[in-house]
Amino acid sequence: MKLYMGTERLEIAIPHLTRYDLRPLLRPIQGLTAIPSADGCITWKSTSKQSKFSIAKNGFARGWYMVEVLLESDQTFLDSAFVLQHEGGRKFQQLRLPIRTGRVSKRLIWFARGGEKLQFSPVQCECEFSIRHLTLVRVFLLFARDRMRSRLKNRKLRVPLRLTNRWACYDATFRPAGVRISYRGWVKKIEPTYWPELLEAYGTVTFSLLMPIDKSDTLDNVRNTIDSILAQNCKSWKLFIILSESSNREEFTGLNAFINADNRIRLIDVIANGDEYTKIVGADAYQLMCPPRAVLAPKALSYLQYVLQRMPHAKIIYADEDTLNEAGRRCLPVFKPAWNPDLFYSFNYIGEFVLFAPGMLDQLMPIEIAGEEAWDYSLFLQAIRKLKDPQREIVHIPRVLFHRQKSSDTTLYLESSKRILKKYFIGIGCRDVEVQTEEKYRALKVSWPLQKEEPLVSLLIPTRDMLTILRQCIDSILEKTTYRNYEILVLDNQSVEPETLRYFRDLKTLPNVRVLKYDAPFNYSAINNFGVQHVRGEIVGLINNDIEVITPDWLKEMVTHVIRPDIGCVGAKLYYGDGRIQHAGVVVGLGRLAGHAHKFYYRHELGYMNRLICTQNFSAVTAACLLVRKSVYETVGGLDEKHFEVAFNDVDLCLKVKEAGYRNLWTPWAEMYHHESISRGIDNTPEKRARFDREAMSLKSRWSTHEGQDPYYSPFLTHTREDFSLGLNEKTKAPLWR
Repeated sequence: MKLYMGTERLEIAIPHLTRYDLRPLLRPIQGLTAIPSADGCITWKSTSKQSKFSIAKNGFARGWYMVEVLLESDQTFLDSAFVLQHEGGRKFQQLRLPIRTGRVSKRLIWFARGGEKLQFSPVQCECEFSIRHLTLVRVFLLFARDRMRSRLKNRKLRVPLRLTNRWACYDATFRPAGVRISYRGWVKKIEPTYWPELLEAYGTVTFSLLMPIDKSDTLDNVRNTIDSILAQNCKSWKLFIILSESSNREEFTGLNAFINADNRIRLIDVIANGDEYTKIVGADAYQLMCPPRAVLAPKALSYLQYVLQRMPHAKIIYADEDTLNEAGRRCLPVFKPAWNPDLFYSFNYIGEFVLFAPGMLDQLMPIEIAGEEAWDYSLFLQAIRKLKDPQREIVHIPRVLFHRQKSSDTTLYLESSKRILKKYFIGIGCRDVEVQTEEKYRALKVSWPLQKEEPLVSLLIPTRDMLTILRQCIDSILEKTTYRNYEILVLDNQSVEPETLRYFRDLKTLPNVRVLKYDAPFNYSAINNFGVQHVRGEIVGLINNDIEVITPDWLKEMVTHVIRPDIGCVGAKLYYGDGRIQHAGVVVGLGRLAGHAHKFYYRHELGYMNRLICTQNFSAVTAACLLVRKSVYETVGGLDEKHFEVAFNDVDLCLKVKEAGYRNLWTPWAEMYHHESISRGIDNTPEKRARFDREAMSLKSRWSTHEGQDPYYSPFLTHTREDFSLGLNEKTKAPLWR
């Protein structure tokens, strides 16, 4: 600590008052079995998800403490916790501490009253571990306040002045969901800074606002939507209120006051007068679908004009949204990705408020609006068929342009979407594509067909010894995989252990397994490029030796996607050994490099916008389990052996494939365990850290990852964590359109 007194500067070290080595005080009380080892250090086996030690001490003195933990385990990440049990035993507080195997983890603990008893829950899964270091160090309040401030500031979070509030925010950063930033605060502080200086007159752009009414729409909702249209800064619009067969015509006679007061508002009955509707959609104006399920933001039409002046080639435009609660306050923001075709096949993430260019709707019949629950999905899919270059002509505005008042019936909408999507695939010549409803998950599952003959898949598995995990990996593939036309190439990178070499000899007797020697220093990119030169299949699979198959159809699911001509790399859904998410797609820009979406979420969770259970496009996927056509792999030059020996080679490969015009894809229907980095270890030596830093710099310089411009991720979501939470105080550029 530094104190400044006049011109003198005094440096004072903060003393540690008391240091406890907690290991001798540990007493197993639940789900733990001791296994003595030769080195004298006890290995513990956790036999339940609630393993727990008590700490044999009659309470700790009131004050602040720093706990330091070093665990070694067969799991890469451990979800540990300390439990403070207050006097009397009825109240307790759980303090989380995520731990990476082999690294010291620290956090503050506050004994607010003194006398609390302490328990330690090292793991939340069945595994083996050893406790190499476990100490509790008492520290001064000033030191504790400074540590809390530093942790919150490093995460771009607000630092409260009040001690109890600062402690609550600090403690929340250790939880899986992290600190949840208030959307109200985001709306007040952040959103205004992202609106452009909009001029009010752009001249030639006019809008036809189409407001289809169905039986579920109320007069109040319709009035609210009309009021939001009348309040627009842009005045060059006409509103057409469209009554369908299910509309209650008597109820909507109350709209006559609006119609009589403004000649830009008209009421149309498509059943009685379909020709008039056809004239409207055929007119030389942009058509904005504007059902009374939401109200427009005050500058919504001005923003659309602003974008159209600069993007005249745009044929379809959509924007972000949120919801109005019963008190009229904005909540539940939906920050959407840029055009993501495969996510759109899973559910209509675009929404109903879509702007269509002139001529996009002129051949669509009124029944498309009136006949289906998911009429908006039908409208969008039919419009897509008119586009020559959807990736360029479909534009996303990353701004909240409308606020939802009510939602559709999910079950009816999902069934309607299934019929519409199946009809769409038949219309574009894909009759063999199957569409299923996953009602439990509120999403569609699209199954693409295989070719008449299953293409040969060559699975490359680099390894150096590590027989236990290698055998687990290969056995799980051989025993569980239902797709039969595959070969396994084990790439032996200087294995020396006799048991491993005997296992290799046994593998060579299997008809679909080969063992190839790669006698050179470890270079993940070079090893796999070497393997690709020897494959017999037209599809290459990059597989880590610490992968374990869960779903038997994993390979079929991935092959059906990778053979699609517009798809490049395909990735799987990977879990840690305790069932938490390890990989569900890669977002470029997280941590100024790249990170795994929804990392540490639990298996049953749906994720942001249900994205954990939806097949979708990502900028990149991990090479721990990745399929790509051999022709595509060779076209982009394979993995970069020079700049990405170990880290980020998969991100670089995927971005090269994306740059070549292919879409990378992640599927949640191919599930595996990934016992991450067990074989390679972690980057905890100076040499490994230096290599990692070089590769990180190469990724930044080649792909500008530090700018955080991933089209499949919103600029308004955090770039410092991997949990899809709101980003606040993060200086991220948000494009006006993309």
